[in-house]
Amino acid sequence: MPMTVLMETILVIEDDTSLREVLCTVLQTGGFAVHSAASAEESLPILKVERLDCILADFKLPGMHGIELLRKVREQFPRLPYVLMTAFGSVAVAVEAMKSGATDYISKPFEPSTLGSMLRDVIKHNRIIDREGADRAKRQRGFFTVSPALEKILAQARHVAKVDSSVLILGESGTGKEVLARYLHEHSERRDKPFVAVNCAAIPQDLLESEFFGHEAGAFTGATQSRVGVLELASAGTVFLDEVGDMPPLLQVKLLRALQEHEIRHVGGNKQIRVYPRIIAATNRDVEAEIASGEMREDFYYRLAVITFNLPPLRERKEDILPMVERSIRHFAATMGKENITIDPVAQDMLLSYSWPGNVRELENVIERAVLMCDHVIQAEHLGIYVRLDLAAIEESIKTLPEIASQAVHKAEAQAIERALHVTGGNKSKAAEILGVSYKTLLNKVKEYNIACGDRHDSHDDGAKS
Repeated sequence: MPMTVLMETILVIEDDTSLREVLCTVLQTGGFAVHSAASAEESLPILKVERLDCILADFKLPGMHGIELLRKVREQFPRLPYVLMTAFGSVAVAVEAMKSGATDYISKPFEPSTLGSMLRDVIKHNRIIDREGADRAKRQRGFFTVSPALEKILAQARHVAKVDSSVLILGESGTGKEVLARYLHEHSERRDKPFVAVNCAAIPQDLLESEFFGHEAGAFTGATQSRVGVLELASAGTVFLDEVGDMPPLLQVKLLRALQEHEIRHVGGNKQIRVYPRIIAATNRDVEAEIASGEMREDFYYRLAVITFNLPPLRERKEDILPMVERSIRHFAATMGKENITIDPVAQDMLLSYSWPGNVRELENVIERAVLMCDHVIQAEHLGIYVRLDLAAIEESIKTLPEIASQAVHKAEAQAIERALHVTGGNKSKAAEILGVSYKTLLNKVKEYNIACGDRHDSHDDGAKS
């Protein structure tokens, strides 16, 4: 059976009939599915029924103009890529568009043949910046916890959200670092301003500088249009630097200077631009080791870590597991149109015994799979996880009373011999007298317990002792 390839879908909004037809033809030839509208008002019904990957809209439209439409789109589709077409030299319009939530802009006149590759880059770029779109619905449900430790962190976060100090969030992968970053933003005075998440590990290093500071057209190969960087875009909002431990040291220097001076300059540009974003960073790396190895600059770390949160892994807050499982079952059952899904007690015990190396993200994936695979009751085999038994711990826990007594005696004997040898300066003859045993018995015990006694020779002949 041939594989079905899903085409990316573009909505073109342009009032000039000839240009609109040219754009649609070029994009369709380039492999896109295309919808079109002659005005913002005409585009609204399309937005309600079609799944779109990007909107390409002219700024100057009859009735509602392109930025007004953008603001309306953002109310319902906060992450849908939106590219605005502006007249050549309309820098003020472009900046206003970016601050209103546009993904990018393109200045007229432009070469239609380059449009397809540009829009694909915009769509790909948006997926990188916004991270995994498929997981967003799960993360946006926010924190759910009955753990006193995590409740304390959330209470501290609500307090910290009121100030603009930089925050560094530490924790293993999947513990909810981005969720906490969004929680801080949503409880701050900046809640109505942009929240821009940048995955520092997902963007090629040679593009990171452009990502943060923006660039001018022609600044480097492939830079056909100017672009506003995330520091400028979120100047009144929050920038979340995910996987900040993967940021190269040279960029750390440039970003540190920008944060200290509140000033940036586009790559390839000369104009100084004032920026005031709130910075929240996160990493799952060992920060002390990163600083020691030179991978993270110490001054950069201290600039980020004005306030630090360390999210506990799921295995350290087991009281959250079953409530989260129940909540996830309800969520995924509703999403899949299933009703009355329950979970078998054996499966519950397995979930509680599992170590959860992937933390909350792994738990949600496990439950999503289990709800999909089961009919009405989630069984252990639906989970797809394997609990490794700690055989050494089990063996230790089932020792007999005589074995326990024997271990205690051996431990006490070894400690007594070590003390006696210490008191006598390592003289085994005197140590044997103190302990009330023969010299030969002491030697056997020293050997049995592998006790270090130094190289001191006693005046007694070992063979004379009995």
